[in-house]
Amino acid sequence: MTHHRKAGSQRINVPSTQTFVSPMLRRGFTLVELLVVIAIIGVLVGLLLPAVQSAREAARSMQCSNNLKQIGLATHNYASTYAGAFPNNGFSGPTYPNDFSPHAKILPFLEQSQLQDLINFSIPMGHPAREDLPVELREAAQTRVPAFECPSDVNAVLHGLTMPSGDVIQIAGTSYSMNQGSGQDGVFHPGNGTPSDGMCWVNAKLKFRDILDGTSHTILFAETGIGSGLDVATVSPKMDVRSNRASVSSIATTVLEAAAQNQYAGVEAVTSSWDGSRNHYWLRGSVPDGAVMNGFLPPNSQIPDLSFRSAKITGPRSYHTGLVKVLMADGSVQNVTDSVEQEVWHASWTRMGREIETISSQ
Repeated sequence: MTHHRKAGSQRINVPSTQTFVSPMLRRGFTLVELLVVIAIIGVLVGLLLPAVQSAREAARSMQCSNNLKQIGLATHNYASTYAGAFPNNGFSGPTYPNDFSPHAKILPFLEQSQLQDLINFSIPMGHPAREDLPVELREAAQTRVPAFECPSDVNAVLHGLTMPSGDVIQIAGTSYSMNQGSGQDGVFHPGNGTPSDGMCWVNAKLKFRDILDGTSHTILFAETGIGSGLDVATVSPKMDVRSNRASVSSIATTVLEAAAQNQYAGVEAVTSSWDGSRNHYWLRGSVPDGAVMNGFLPPNSQIPDLSFRSAKITGPRSYHTGLVKVLMADGSVQNVTDSVEQEVWHASWTRMGREIETISSQ
């Protein structure tokens, strides 16, 4: 069919537009194509996820270092205020050390004055196995302090504490413990008032002048893992040593030698159960779940921390791959690898051992 159009006096025949168009064929993805697309997306996610996780861990690691730096600065400010003295692990009490932790003492220098106002240091805290925590101290005990928690610590949450009366309260922990000693001097009880070769114990009166090895060669605080809160009444299976410690029936020389030589069988032989309350208590220091530690074990040791009554054989632990972070007495933060030499490691926990090699000289 054609249309006639006039152009001047002539007629032009213009073909009409086709009125019927063949419909285009439409089709979706085939199953094979869909599977290929899913596989490609899976590969891309697999490639990107480790990079994202690595970036996040790098950020968490940086924040952890910053936490320790804040603690170091707060400790130095505390010492400046109190004639050069370091915060100690409390003082003697009527039934048990009044073991207010060094963390409790440096709160005002971490911009936490309002929290320290909740702590009456004159109230006896009582024996943890026989007396409930006084009511007046419970609000402080359950308050989390961001600077006390490593962001990589998966157990940095409130945990329940069952007191002797059977009542359960919530308490907040810490990923950082103060140096109670190297453990090489045999002082494993942080609350009996026996001076150690470290920086913190009950009734300690240490000042900067007492660090004969030098502040840059002496550990002040070290990173460690907060407990999972899961107690296991059997020896097997072996629990994650970052979140559980072994309750042992003895810390005889043979047990200590097995731990020092990384021989788990010798430790397992005296282990009765697993305790998930390590570092649950930033408010207290001497109790087994308190915030002081010795450096008997190397970083991230496969030997668990050992608890025998109120005595502890410990070592730093972290969720950072292959290392732990420590705060030196001069305020600097160092990463210490799991492969550090044992002699160098122990030398870094003593304040006056006169050792030549420490982690700062490596």
